[in-house]
Amino acid sequence: MDDRGQHMTEVLRRLRMDLPHLAPALWDSVRGPADDDVREALRAAVEPMPLPDELDVFLRAHDGQSSGAGWWPTLDSGPPLSGQQIAEQVTWSRSDGEHSQWSVAWIPVTHEQWYQAVLDAVPERSGTVIDASWPDLPRAMAPSFAHAVDAVIDLGRAGLLPTADDDRAKRLEREAFLDDLWQEPWSASSLRQRAEIHPAS
Repeated sequence: MDDRGQHMTEVLRRLRMDLPHLAPALWDSVRGPADDDVREALRAAVEPMPLPDELDVFLRAHDGQSSGAGWWPTLDSGPPLSGQQIAEQVTWSRSDGEHSQWSVAWIPVTHEQWYQAVLDAVPERSGTVIDASWPDLPRAMAPSFAHAVDAVIDLGRAGLLPTADDDRAKRLEREAFLDDLWQEPWSASSLRQRAEIHPAS
């Protein structure tokens, strides 16, 4: 297991300890483990890219999030997908997606309608999470999937988790909070925070 997989292992421990009381409904919406067969089918679907360890570790514990439970707060682009849903999205995107909007190196981790977040599986790009929602140009969203999962705890402790009556000021406060939280990991990334990405290049 690489460093990102180990980081996700620690993130999941923190999630189990803190999310049930910080955001009980969000915790209840997280599914149980993905079957080994599902993870192996996903590994085959993403070839020739490797399945990132941090995603595999997450799926071993949580096979995504149940539908209708709201979006994952740090990704703001749909709920985390199950292993089977990820494999289906990879297959569809590679065959029918817009090549100007999609890279074979991307693995979807959230999706709802036109919104989606993907994990860049190229190791030298540090597993960055990219907002690949249509029709806007993709942009760097989070330093890694583990960081995006983990930051929910920090948002909860700061009283910044989304609510039904969220206004623009609170959304901007949440964005500024994540900017500050992720300053160090972004400095080690090969992509700049919110950098626009041209998949064709």
